[in-house]
Amino acid sequence: MTTHLDEDNYLTIQLLSYDNPTELTERYYFLAMSTLQATTLIDQNRKIIFSELFAYTDDNEYLVEETTKTFQTIKDFNDFFLYNEQYYIHNCEIELENGLKINSHDDGEVSIQFSDNKSDYKIIESIFEKYKLDKKLIAVLISKPKHCIKIDKQSNITGDYKNFDDYLENGRD
Repeated sequence: MTTHLDEDNYLTIQLLSYDNPTELTERYYFLAMSTLQATTLIDQNRKIIFSELFAYTDDNEYLVEETTKTFQTIKDFNDFFLYNEQYYIHNCEIELENGLKINSHDDGEVSIQFSDNKSDYKIIESIFEKYKLDKKLIAVLISKPKHCIKIDKQSNITGDYKNFDDYLENGRD
């Protein structure tokens, strides 16, 4: 699904990270990426196994669980938020079939976790392609687990921080 989102006009991925939460999983982290910028790149027929969402409007109308329970596929999730743009996704945790997990915070930090059998690696490649990130950065990330790699708009590395706390302390502009 190729969708142009408003976020594409103002969010630029500026921080990347990679780690292995377990021996059999990989996780990629993107700062300055919205939830929908990630979820619209996933096979839309992928079934949702679990979701926990905290979303609200400017008028403090909160998304209720009865609504989120209707999300059977990632397409259902995407369609709801694409057609109900008044909702801001504050926190999001989604587990899809085959163990793919998407987490986001403040609708600007996204992590994608999957088993290391590489079946979902194409999602990472899609992100790098759509947002014009140099794919050579993937090897850098894998060689430096847990490091936060700061990049500019041309994918040049402008900072390497040993972890997110180090980035918060020393790398924020």
